[in-house]
Amino acid sequence: MTQTLESEVSLMCNLSKGAEEKGIQKGIDKGITAMILTLKELQISSDVILKQICEKFGLTEETAETYLKEIT
Repeated sequence: MTQTLESEVSLMCNLSKGAEEKGIQKGIDKGITAMILTLKELQISSDVILKQICEKFGLTEETAETYLKEIT
């Protein structure tokens, strides 16, 4: 394999990995949003929702609060 071809293959792999990671994060975001909406429909308090999404998704409290604020 030529140096140019190796470089292009490496670039394609990196782009593919970036797209995969972006897709995974998008799925996680949708899951967190769905969980928040479901718990709100069940009239669960915001404090409990924060605790649950921190535990289930391994989020910091700041990050969890950001998700919760985006939904409300």
